[in-house]
Amino acid sequence: MSRAKRLGAIAASALVSATALCAVGAAPASASCASDVVVAVSGKYVFLWDGVTWWHDGPGGTITGQVQQTRTISSTISYGADITMSDLISSVKASISGSATNSVATTLGHTYTHAIPSNAYGNLKYGAWGYNVTWKKEYRHSNCTITVLGQGTGTVPTVATGWYYYSTSS
Repeated sequence: MSRAKRLGAIAASALVSATALCAVGAAPASASCASDVVVAVSGKYVFLWDGVTWWHDGPGGTITGQVQQTRTISSTISYGADITMSDLISSVKASISGSATNSVATTLGHTYTHAIPSNAYGNLKYGAWGYNVTWKKEYRHSNCTITVLGQGTGTVPTVATGWYYYSTSS
């Protein structure tokens, strides 16, 4: 075989091989996905006040607060929610914080003192640290399309309780 014919055969073989490689990497004509229901959450870390324990004092000096009654701070979810509280808590634990909980009780007798600037009023509130969350529940079809089943907001406390201090001008 002549040198020109051998080079031509090699080039033709390389072209056939490259075409076969491209065909192997090509996307199938119809995609397939696993059907599943997914709850996605995002959140912002915030203080969740117990709704009762609050002191206001000043101007200046010190402010001292003491928890005199045990209160429970519970998770909340937007009205008409299409998910259960258990789904929300599980999603927050998996995606945001493992210390998320459905509810937490405040600690009876917990005392805290804070200095107040001379020209300000001090405020003390007691509660839990947790998350303001937004959630979305989706159904992912086998053809890879997504249907939103519901979305909303909620609050989820963590096991951390404590004081929140802030100053005001009056």
